[in-house]
Amino acid sequence: MEQKLCVLIDFENVAAGTEKEGMGRFDIRRVMRRLKDKGRILVARAYGDWGRFARFKQGMLEQGITMAELTSYRGAEKNRADIALVVDAMELAFTRPYIETFVLLSGDSDFTPLVMRLKELNKRVIGIGTRGSTSRLLVDCCDEFIFYRSLKGGSADKSAKANGQSAQSNSNNSDEGNAPPSRDAAFALLVETLNGIQKDGPGPVLAGLVKQSMQRKEPAFDEAEYDYSTFARFLEAAQDKGLVRVFRDKKAGGYRVDQPGSTALIEAEPEEEVPDSPELEGEAGRLQAILARQGMDPSTQLLRHTVVHELVDHVAERVSRKRRNTLMYVYGDIARRCRKTDPYVPKPVVRSVITTIRNAGEIRHADGDPVRSNTAAFVLTKDAEELLGVLRSWYVQKLLKAGESLNDPKALSTLLWGDTEHGVPAEELVAWSQRQIESPENTSDDTDAGPPPAEAADAGEPSASSTTGTGPVPTQDAHSGTSDHSDQHVEASADSIQSESHPAPGTDESSTSKAAETGTTD
Repeated sequence: MEQKLCVLIDFENVAAGTEKEGMGRFDIRRVMRRLKDKGRILVARAYGDWGRFARFKQGMLEQGITMAELTSYRGAEKNRADIALVVDAMELAFTRPYIETFVLLSGDSDFTPLVMRLKELNKRVIGIGTRGSTSRLLVDCCDEFIFYRSLKGGSADKSAKANGQSAQSNSNNSDEGNAPPSRDAAFALLVETLNGIQKDGPGPVLAGLVKQSMQRKEPAFDEAEYDYSTFARFLEAAQDKGLVRVFRDKKAGGYRVDQPGSTALIEAEPEEEVPDSPELEGEAGRLQAILARQGMDPSTQLLRHTVVHELVDHVAERVSRKRRNTLMYVYGDIARRCRKTDPYVPKPVVRSVITTIRNAGEIRHADGDPVRSNTAAFVLTKDAEELLGVLRSWYVQKLLKAGESLNDPKALSTLLWGDTEHGVPAEELVAWSQRQIESPENTSDDTDAGPPPAEAADAGEPSASSTTGTGPVPTQDAHSGTSDHSDQHVEASADSIQSESHPAPGTDESSTSKAAETGTTD
C-alpha cells in the first residue's frame, strides 16, 4: 500500500548546507524524485525569503511545491520560517489524518520536539539534510534520515549517464513542445525508479508498483508513446537491453522486476510452481488422461466447481453493472479470481473448463445461438449447478465416443463427482449419454442434448423416469406405466407393454415413446 507524504522544507537551512559543503546548487528535483519512490506526495511546502532565493523559484514551481513567503524585516531573520513550519506541521497532523508520513528537509536540532510530537501522533517522520550541517540529535529522532549527498550521487545520475543523458536534461527536453522523453530516457526512468524502490525493500518488485512510481515522477509517461502495446512489452524491451530482469509471478500474477543478473530468487521460483492440473489415480486417472489428450482436462470436481461458480458470479456481476461479457477477457478475469480462491486453481484448468462449457454450447449470444468468436458478447442461461451437470454429461459422451465402455461406476463417480458414492447416477448418466449418441437427432458434437435424467432431477426439471403425459413412460414397469390411464391402456397387449418398459439395447427411446403414444390413441 502506497504511503501518503507531506513534505515540509526549511529552505534556507538545506540550500546553505549544500553550498557550504561544496555540493553546488541545491537540486529540489532530486529530492522529490526520491520521495516519489516512497509514496504519493499530497502536501509540499517550502518556507523562506523568496526574494533572496529567487533563482530557485522556477524549480520549486516545476515540482509542485507551495512557496510560503517569509520576507525578512530590516534584515532580522530570526526563526520565522522555523515557527511557520512547525505551526503548519501540527495543523496538518490534526486536520489531515490520512497523511501517514511527514518529510522534514532540515538539519536544525530545533525541530527535534516537532519530530517527537509527530511520532506520538503515530506519524512516520523522514528527515533529509546535509551531513555537515545536520544535528545528530535530529538524525536519531527520525524514523529514517536521508543525507543529500546520497541523492547527489545516486541511481538517477548513474542510470541517466548509462543512456547518455543527465536527469536535468531529460526534464528540459520534455518541456519542449510537450514532446515525450526519448526511449533511452524512459528506460533511464525505469532503472532509476527500480533502484529507488529497492532501497526501501530489496527484492523483485511488482511491475504495477514500478509503473505507478514512474508515473509519480513523470505523470505523462505512457509506454504507448514508444510503440509498446503494454507495460509488460516495455519491460521485456528493457530486459533485452540488459537494464532489468523480468519474470512472471505465478502466485500473484503479472510480472516482477529485479536488477539485471540477479539470481537470488531464480532457484526459489520452481517451489512456487503449481501443477497444471491435479492427477487422479487408477481408472479415474486413466479416464482423465484420455479427456486431457482431447484438450478438455476435467481436473478434479473441487477445481471444476470453483471455476464454474466463479464464472457464473463474474458474469452476473458484470451484467448487473451493464457491462458486456466476452471470452477475450473472461479467461483472464476468472484466472485472476481463481488465484485468490482456496484451493488455488491453475490457469490451464480455468481455460479448459470454460472452453468445454463453450464447446458444449452453453456460452451463447443473447438470441440463443452459441458464440463463435472470443470478442462476441455472451450470456449464461444456466446456473452453476446446471453447468456442472452439462460438463459431466459432455465428458461422458466424449469418453464413449473414444471407445470407452465406462463399466466402472466408482471410477466414473470419482472423476465426475469427486467421490465413490455416485455410482448409480454415474450408470444412469452413461445409459442416457449412450442413447444421446445413438439418436439420429444428436449426431453433432455441438448439439445441446439437454440435461441427463439425474441432472434434470437435481435442477428441479422432470426427468425421463418421472415424466407424465398422455402415453406410458418407457422406463416404468407395466403396472406403474398403466396405473394412471384409462381402461383402454390396460387392454394393450402384454408384448407391447413389455417392449415399452424395457427398450432393447440400442433402441431409440424417442421412437419407442412415439410408438407408445400411437398405441394409446388407437
